[in-house]
Parts: sequence; structure tokens; C-alpha cells
Amino acid sequence: MRALVLAISMCAGAPVALAQSYSASGQVGYLHEWEIKASLAKTVTSTGEDFHGPVTLQHVGLCSVNGVEEKSGVMRLKVSRSGIEGTLAMEGDSCRIVAAAARSYSGLMRCHDGQSVPINFSIDQAGAAGQDGPAAGR
Repeated sequence: MRALVLAISMCAGAPVALAQSYSASGQVGYLHEWEIKASLAKTVTSTGEDFHGPVTLQHVGLCSVNGVEEKSGVMRLKVSRSGIEGTLAMEGDSCRIVAAAARSYSGLMRCHDGQSVPINFSIDQAGAAGQDGPAAGR
């Protein structure tokens, strides 16, 4: 009985990691021909911050002769002081993202074909565009 009371009191006193809503937006490609938008949940860990959630890539380049091309998937990111690493998983492809930390994130995304393409994006608290997000002040 004493062990049960101790276990309950430990759980009640433990900090709860509540997911917070964030949005990511930016561009992918040498000519910024893909627009990226994501709705992310943030979790604080002992090593930094984790973000995950659905993402949409929309082709906005001039070569869109057959209409707008759109891809969807899931983005998972780990933010540390040195930068950000993660994956973008879409149907039939999985890409690795590595970017340096600044006011926004700038780096490379490498997919199954092995070619690295530039990616630039920022993460802001949902509903608070322009306010200090996790990339602000770096």
C-alpha cells in the first residue's frame, strides 16, 4: 500500500510534456519551386525540442503546366543548439533534412535519389506568426 501511494505521488508531481501547436513554412528546391507548409506538435525533451506532424508540399514553379502538383506526408524534426535534423516521409519517398539554426533554418534535404536540394523554413507557434518561435534569437 505504501508503495502504491509513493508511486501515485511521484506521477502526480512529475511534469507533464504537453504538445504545443506550431506551423512550419518555407521553400524547397534550387529555385524555391516547392512551397512547404506543416502543422506540427512540439514536445520538449532532455536533448532539445521535437516537432512532428502532417506536411504539404506544393509546386509553385513556372513549370507547372499541368496544374498545381501537391504532395503530402509527415515531418519529424529534432532541434538542438547546433541546428535541426529530421525526416520528411511521403508516399514512395523518405527524405532526410539537415539544417543550421538561425532566424530560420537553412540546409539540405536528401531523398531516395541521393540528390541534395536546398530547404529553407521557419517554425512559429500556431496563431502567432511573426512572434518569437523556436528559431528566433539564434
